Amino acid sequence: MSNSLKTFYLLFFISLLPVVSMAQRAYNTLLRTNPALQTALIDSLNSKVKLTGKGNPGKLAPVLNDTARQLFYRHVNSVYGPRQLQQLSRSYQMFGDTAKISSYVAGKLRGFYALRNESEASAFMKAGAYDNHFKLLSGSAFYDNTPGAVVKSGIGVQLEDMVVVGNIPVNIVYNSLAGTSPFDKALMGQQLKKFSFDKDAYLERMNGYLNKTYDLKKYFLGDIDVATAVKSFASKQLTDIQDEMKAMADPLQATAFNNLTTPEQLIFLDSSQIRQLLLNDKTLQLTDEDLKGTITAGMDSVSAHGKTVMAARHYLSRIETLKTSVAQGLQARETLSAEHKATGDIRQRLNDPEAQKRSIKELLPLNFLQRLLLQAKSLNVGNIAANGSKGGVQDLFMSGVQGSFLNKGSFLMLGLGTTRQGGDIRDQNFSSSLDPGAYSMQFLQMGKGDINEAHSHVALMNANTKNKDYRQFSASSLKRNIFVGAFSEKIDLGEYGSITADISKSNNEFNNAATGNSYALSSKTAAFTLLNDFWQTVSAGLDYSGEWKAQRMSQRVYLNYSGLAYTNPGSPGGSRGTVRYGLNVKRYWNKRKVMVGFRTDMQDMNTSAVASSGWRNRQYTLDTRIKVKKNFSLSARMGQSTMKSTSERLLETGYLSRQINVSSQLSGKLFSRMQNNSLSFGLQQMDILPMKSLLVNLNVNHSVVINSHVLTVSLFYNKDVKDQALYGNLFTAETGWSYQLGKIWSCTSGINYLDNKNVVRQIGVRQTVSAALLERLQVNLYADCRKQLLNTPQNYLFGNISTQLALNYQLNR
Repeated sequence: MSNSLKTFYLLFFISLLPVVSMAQRAYNTLLRTNPALQTALIDSLNSKVKLTGKGNPGKLAPVLNDTARQLFYRHVNSVYGPRQLQQLSRSYQMFGDTAKISSYVAGKLRGFYALRNESEASAFMKAGAYDNHFKLLSGSAFYDNTPGAVVKSGIGVQLEDMVVVGNIPVNIVYNSLAGTSPFDKALMGQQLKKFSFDKDAYLERMNGYLNKTYDLKKYFLGDIDVATAVKSFASKQLTDIQDEMKAMADPLQATAFNNLTTPEQLIFLDSSQIRQLLLNDKTLQLTDEDLKGTITAGMDSVSAHGKTVMAARHYLSRIETLKTSVAQGLQARETLSAEHKATGDIRQRLNDPEAQKRSIKELLPLNFLQRLLLQAKSLNVGNIAANGSKGGVQDLFMSGVQGSFLNKGSFLMLGLGTTRQGGDIRDQNFSSSLDPGAYSMQFLQMGKGDINEAHSHVALMNANTKNKDYRQFSASSLKRNIFVGAFSEKIDLGEYGSITADISKSNNEFNNAATGNSYALSSKTAAFTLLNDFWQTVSAGLDYSGEWKAQRMSQRVYLNYSGLAYTNPGSPGGSRGTVRYGLNVKRYWNKRKVMVGFRTDMQDMNTSAVASSGWRNRQYTLDTRIKVKKNFSLSARMGQSTMKSTSERLLETGYLSRQINVSSQLSGKLFSRMQNNSLSFGLQQMDILPMKSLLVNLNVNHSVVINSHVLTVSLFYNKDVKDQALYGNLFTAETGWSYQLGKIWSCTSGINYLDNKNVVRQIGVRQTVSAALLERLQVNLYADCRKQLLNTPQNYLFGNISTQLALNYQLNR
């Protein structure tokens, strides 16, 4: 394999890498401005079609021959389209202009050379454009005879599938749950549906086309000798210079010029040393004054010595230009060598997702949608979870569409849909008109940087209230529009962690006689009056988290404020009328075998706009963990939580909890049997006015491996020392024995005991059975049968029989 061909391999490989560092940008500049590397590339393309490019005396690069050019045109038409081909055809003269050839060296020519037997990617992509892969089909049935159960019996179905349309893979997930309740004997149910773009499968699919069409493995060579390619380039250029000297000097002097400089001297000698070679040649008889000045016209009218002087000046000028090109080639060699040392393994870089996306975009014939999806982070339709930065949309479950994109450090997230939050049926007579929990909304977030990295983002959310309709319940709400604007900034502090700051402002506008009943009009009004009542409708936060590696310490500090009138339906877990702040610090010793952590969380919540009524919540926790041995560790926790009601005249503790807990983890062999044990003991003071309790609890979990079986025992005991019956005196015990029946049946049998003083007392058996009936069919059976030992009014909360049957069939591996 020729050295110029090896050089081309490396040039094409580098073209696949994203421009993400100063070294890569400098290398691309070398490709565009380095005649030696350009020559190696063009020569390789011409030799590929078994023809030789035409000579190009006086130029620093050859041109594509006719056969290679026609094949290149066909490649451009297939990958980049007819418009690019027309532009290229009209500009074919650029191949005779070395200044313009350089712009193509780092572009389309490298992809053209890498084709496998002149194959076209469009043929492979057309053949695999449509496909379907069933993943999973499962069904389950359950029955529970507990009188208080909301759903006594039901069936569930789950389906997972992947459909490929136009080489775009889409995952489909469908879940359905239907059952009967004591309130309605008719079958009722709910379904969840989700269609999501599979980015990983998309890149894998496109990389498959890329590897079928282009021979990328040959660019993994590590023994590329750029210096040899530069030396070959220098030899060819010296030959051209020598031919020029034959026309400018007599035969004897032309021979002297031919023997004056070798390729090795051109590489290693500087300009003054080459100048000295001219002065030392006895045949030329030149002086230092002869080599000064510029070349003049009228060569035939000067003396023989004058011709020699003009030829020497021309020779020296051409040599200096050639040395510049050679120096650039040697600089490219050093750059490539540094790149190899920095990356270690070239294969790892080709596995980088950003490098893969760049390769696919440059070398495959993609339409607009396929190119757009290369920048997509997610694209979901149906019952989905949307999550952006704090202050915008966060932890939102909705029915709609949401997509996020990242391109060259610019982030964009769009979404629209409807949401219906439950849990407010009880209070609907009091709050449904003000906070219905059902909205239709649209949201946008955009800015620089990925959402999980350092970024500067702006977020907007617009929501309109909706009436909430259930099967036997309908809640009418007052028409209202909510507009939220937010800004989020995350600063990366390197080894010291990161700081995130956010500010969010909301505004409400109710539909009335002044604004009319138009959602569009009320939305505009809410947006234009966004700055009204600023402090009452704003939310802001500052969060620092980091790690001090020298001291083996991690820390987090946060502060959040939200006004009493702040409302953001896009963030259901958000709060209003609160000030929250806290600290979390952990310190490690002895190679992380010892850990001590302290955490505090404070929250002040206002419940009145005109008075000081509200709640003050305080929580403190001290943790420690010691790893005594590889298989034995101890941990302890002390904590206190309080919630106090505040008003102008009274500060009253509504809830108090103090807890001390000690636990251990042990695994290893005991009496030649592998065993695992976890033990926890705790004391807890709990005051919920007017009751005050002191609880003692013990929790033990133990498992023993006996031959091919596993025996498990779990015990939990809770004692209310003051006998306030806050949680009751509770004792539970469970045992389990796992075993195999035949070759396919796996079983676990156990005995259960439950005793909650004066509430319930039960004893029962539990059985689970699972088996692989077929290669892809899995069956699971669960049954729990219990006998009541104590007759109390609360027995309706605890059933006697609970069963479940599940069938899972894997449609496609």
